[in-house]
Amino acid sequence: MPGVVEKLNPKKPSALSFKRDGQRGSQRGWTVSISEITLSEVKEDAVRFGLATDVAYQLNAGKEASIFVAYHKEHPIILKAFRLWQTSQAKKSKGFFAPGKMQVLAAKEFDLLIACFKAGMHVPTPIGRVGYYLTQRFLGDGLEPAPQLRNVTLEDPETVLDQILDEYLIMYRDVHYIHGDLSAYNILWWQNRPWIIDMPQAYQVGPWADMKHVVNILRRDIVNVLSYFKKYGLSLDPDHIVDIFLSEYVPDNLKNYDEDVAAAFDGGK
Repeated sequence: MPGVVEKLNPKKPSALSFKRDGQRGSQRGWTVSISEITLSEVKEDAVRFGLATDVAYQLNAGKEASIFVAYHKEHPIILKAFRLWQTSQAKKSKGFFAPGKMQVLAAKEFDLLIACFKAGMHVPTPIGRVGYYLTQRFLGDGLEPAPQLRNVTLEDPETVLDQILDEYLIMYRDVHYIHGDLSAYNILWWQNRPWIIDMPQAYQVGPWADMKHVVNILRRDIVNVLSYFKKYGLSLDPDHIVDIFLSEYVPDNLKNYDEDVAAAFDGGK
């Protein structure tokens, strides 16, 4: 019996059909130039691809994707439609290649959500993906979406900060990714705990990673989170937190990255 993901992912056309349809300008081809997306277009695609049975309304628009509240039968879900043409990358992603790059972003976030979910993080459960669309669990009560952390007044902020750092440590240590855009905007508050969302800018911490870049982005994420908690009188050292993360995991071949950076700098003098 097919699982939820299989049910919501119809059989995809072949790569050859993508190319053929794109060359002849068919609306079915995913390689044609794309203009601004509309609710009616999203609904048509979502229903046609089996991702949703209805699309209710647009919730918001992030840097990489427009977010819609949709339905799978009677259950509310979140539908993300990636749209590079509205971002700073749009100028580099016009025409034939733009849809392909959007699909890469959608696939990246979908796969990362699966990995984070399996690792035990509190993230929206991934449901399905087709092309540059992905669906995930709706976080909220009834039809009321869960609020962003920035719009919440916490009763026990110290515990919540610990929860967020613990969740992020799982992402870094066990999933081997840094978020890249973590802040009170990309953390939802639901069921009396934080949920981390929006990961298309995540960076993999693997054998080929630039550890100097990893540390810079990791520190920026942590500083952004800590800045929210300053209003509660909480003040932690971001460098100490970064050191704790690094003590938990660094790819084996990059464990001496700091000495390598220093040596390269000294050699350039």
